[in-house]
Amino acid sequence: MIQLRNVYKRYKDTYALQNINLDILSSEFVFLTGSSGAGKSTLMKLLYREEIPTSGTVMIGNINIAKLPNDRVPNIRRCMGIVFQDYKLLPNISVYDNIAFVIRTLGMRSKEIQERVLGALKVVGLSNKMNAKPNELSGGEQQRVSIARAIVNGPPLLIADEPTGNLDPKTSLEIMQILEQINEKGITVIVSTHDRDIVDYFRKRVITLEQGQIIRDVQAGRYEQ
Repeated sequence: MIQLRNVYKRYKDTYALQNINLDILSSEFVFLTGSSGAGKSTLMKLLYREEIPTSGTVMIGNINIAKLPNDRVPNIRRCMGIVFQDYKLLPNISVYDNIAFVIRTLGMRSKEIQERVLGALKVVGLSNKMNAKPNELSGGEQQRVSIARAIVNGPPLLIADEPTGNLDPKTSLEIMQILEQINEKGITVIVSTHDRDIVDYFRKRVITLEQGQIIRDVQAGRYEQ
């Protein structure tokens, strides 16, 4: 599904990524680890086309998104769900409308929108919170809403950039269990994280970055091995 070849990303005189070569298969669950400044966020931004590489190719399916014209970026993003550390919910509308917002732009019928939103809320265990506003929810609940929003369109790929960074250990585990359940439905999941306990608990594929380079790539790995 994802293929990076000879990818470099330079900011002025500093390389954030150097010679990245990586394959991620459909339905994989991958943890991306490394210290602050190692290049994790830059790599994630390349995947959802927030950034483009200085050189190299970033393939999602059969599309080199590094060469994608700007007017086609929204189309490729509809094929992926993106979850951020700070939730990025719209504060003045309900949970239901935050999730529906993504698919209303696609011209779906109201009934289909309702079915998809209620289905996504069920996946994240928040069916009873659909009418609440984000400020009425805990941090963990807000992150569940952002996950529901990310999966409501049925994307084959879910990218989560530090999704538990603001959460306590118990809530972090619950969030990761939801992501694991989503992965079990056949969705590729990529999670960047500093949380070694989470990585050690789930024992998925672990890719470690250091100074912009991949230094380790292991199956069923721990945070450090």
